[in-house]
Amino acid sequence: MLPKFRAVAGGHPPSAGGVLPRVMFFSALGVAAACSSSSSDQITQPLAVGMTNETQAYYSDGNLTLYEVQIPVALPVRRPTSAERQALGGPVKGTPYPHTPFLLASDESVEVHYVLSNIDAEQHSVWLLVDPWNEFVRYRPGVTVVDEDTTVPNESFEPGGPGFIMEPKSRVEGTITTDDIQELAIRLAAAENFLTSPATLASESPDASGGDNSLDPTEIANHIFDQQNFSTSNDPLFTPYIPPVIAGITGFDLGLRTLEPANVAVEITIDVQDLNGNRFVVQGTNAPLLGLPPATLAPPGARF
Repeated sequence: MLPKFRAVAGGHPPSAGGVLPRVMFFSALGVAAACSSSSSDQITQPLAVGMTNETQAYYSDGNLTLYEVQIPVALPVRRPTSAERQALGGPVKGTPYPHTPFLLASDESVEVHYVLSNIDAEQHSVWLLVDPWNEFVRYRPGVTVVDEDTTVPNESFEPGGPGFIMEPKSRVEGTITTDDIQELAIRLAAAENFLTSPATLASESPDASGGDNSLDPTEIANHIFDQQNFSTSNDPLFTPYIPPVIAGITGFDLGLRTLEPANVAVEITIDVQDLNGNRFVVQGTNAPLLGLPPATLAPPGARF
């Protein structure tokens, strides 16, 4: 069972003149900034990802076939110096982090502008997906096989979703707001806190008993990332896992998903503000970026 689609009226023809951009899949780890003279206010260069009608299925098991492409998008967060790493100290009580995050959610303001295009002469159902990172983990939801007849995608953040019904040769423009990114940071922190807690890890053991054994870790992770649920709602399956310290978003995997071969693409630009004043790379310099997180976080049993 897939999420319900959101109906969208046909937009304007894509500016590419009906031709899918030539660059279909490229690494965005080296994010460059433009249009500003300081690190506190940046607009990244446009980044794009798309699929063609020749893209191979990402997942297929006889019950469900998904076509999906992704690129990693690293925000221009600078790598801390050795002295700064040492000053962060050890683990923080009540959090899943091995040390105080170098980048806190309160250190950044991030806004993502996107243009989603259907190049084809036929209608397509398209999901725009954003799977977040912080400096510790990269979230990969994958899919869960419920039983021999049912496979479902685990929850991703879906800007403007769930799902777009895109008319032939149409496009949709939208914005992932700063509030959305802050909420995404909280969701990732809560999922990380839950999935890496000793009680949860024990509940995943075949011989586990007691504790949180009654809570299905995949269901809780999906509940946390479900866009119908919010960190401010005092949700008993979400709020208790929100740590007192929230690591900032350092990047994300940007993706597209369809149920059939299609020629679709998305282009984004990102507005970044360094609210701390010294957490992002100063434009025009070659300071090293924080880059990909060292670990992957996924619901137990997720398939990719």
